[in-house]
Amino acid sequence: MNRKELKKNAKHIVKKNYWRTIAVVFFMAILLGNFNLFTKNHLRLPSVSIQTPFSSSINSDIIRETIETIGNFHINLSVYKPTRGILANVFNNITASGSFIFGIINSFNQLVFHEHLWSSIIILLGAILSFLYFFFIRNVLIVGEKRFFLENKNHKKTKFIRILQPYKVQHLKNITLTMFYKTIKEWLWYLTIIGGFIKHYAYLFVPYILAENPGINGNDAIKLSEDLMKGHKWEVFKLDMTLLGWYILDICTLHLVGILFATPYKECCIIEVYFTLKEEGKKKKIPNAKELRDKELLNIEDIYPSEKYIYEERTKEKWLHTDYNKKYTWDSILLMFFTASIIGWIWEVGLNLFQYGFFANRGTLHGPWLQIYGWGLTLILLVLKDFRNRPILTFFLVILLCGTIEYGTAWYLETFKHARWWDYDGFFLNLHGRICLEGLLAFGIGGVAFIYFAAPFLDSLFMKISKRIKTILCVVLCILFAIDFAYSSKHPNTGDGVAQSFVNIHINTTL
Repeated sequence: MNRKELKKNAKHIVKKNYWRTIAVVFFMAILLGNFNLFTKNHLRLPSVSIQTPFSSSINSDIIRETIETIGNFHINLSVYKPTRGILANVFNNITASGSFIFGIINSFNQLVFHEHLWSSIIILLGAILSFLYFFFIRNVLIVGEKRFFLENKNHKKTKFIRILQPYKVQHLKNITLTMFYKTIKEWLWYLTIIGGFIKHYAYLFVPYILAENPGINGNDAIKLSEDLMKGHKWEVFKLDMTLLGWYILDICTLHLVGILFATPYKECCIIEVYFTLKEEGKKKKIPNAKELRDKELLNIEDIYPSEKYIYEERTKEKWLHTDYNKKYTWDSILLMFFTASIIGWIWEVGLNLFQYGFFANRGTLHGPWLQIYGWGLTLILLVLKDFRNRPILTFFLVILLCGTIEYGTAWYLETFKHARWWDYDGFFLNLHGRICLEGLLAFGIGGVAFIYFAAPFLDSLFMKISKRIKTILCVVLCILFAIDFAYSSKHPNTGDGVAQSFVNIHINTTL
């Protein structure tokens, strides 16, 4: 192999589909625990301490110190303890245990069972979930990542979603078992130290082989990888050594260089090696080399033609059966505004009654409506109409739009009315007590549900009302709302459980 030419080709591959490649690498780094901010990797329970094999800690101390000194965001993960909300409980448990899965279980135990579950049950459940995650998600997505890079070599517009390709074929069981068998064999070889080092390179192509042909027999995949690498393990090791500078730079930059270039660069180098040795194996008629028969990988196109894949992929079914792209009339939009405002008022009044045991007329207005819900849902329906065919993007845009509305409204009320009608101080990742992550996620989920389900349903109900009655209803509601708004502008609704005087209140300006 000509390493210089190989690395030149790898750089070219990285550049032509750079941002999607970076997205894949970043996603896998988070998923595999290679971008972990937490310092501990064991579960702490009363008189119980266990080490989990699926958690890791990499340069966490350096990362924490760096975060604490960047800009004005003074976050100390060792002492940052949000005190309110569900996410605060989850965050505190994860940072205490150092394990995402065990942290979730501890939170569930505290919130639902009030810590009356036996510690052994929690540990067992955590171990089971860790194994299932390792078996059905981690290993399968590793194969999916290799699939992305295989297609990305000659298809410059390969999409991020191709990492889910292993879940679309009928050989998921074979993928999971083969990857598990490969992992066990490699672990056992590491008991001999030098044997594990050799077998690491011998088994290097197993996920790539499964990515190309997920139906190949597991033993055949492992044997084929060994055969392809025979006589080339030292060459690949030397290739790794030429990338050593990138590895060191990656560590020194807290894995930023790895995410932005080094890791995708290495993956593309291995892809070049794989294609080279695959063709060599076919010429030498290595047993089972003919199983690597995805010819479309060699064709240079913008996007891989999945319909020509050697196995049938499950097509994406339409998951929504509502006409969410419909155009709404002005009277329907007005009625949705008041419906959302009234339901929001009922929700907050009911929540306050359930939590604190007394009635509080929530909101700045005196009527039974919370206008921020109405404005928020109406605006996402109108402003985001061009993004309705992209639900994931819509979710994040809803969070951005609603977060801006909520923060701006809170700032206005604090500045000109000198009071707070809501306060998120103590919640996990709150900004000045005006917005918090927990609330934004709720807005995102609620907004998406409104766009794709509630709005079409409500519109179909409003369509059954005669035009004359709808017009009268809209006029009456608008008049009542205008009167309430005008009066409340000078005499806003206040009282216990409604607003807190902002006089002498110090706003926490840190996250």
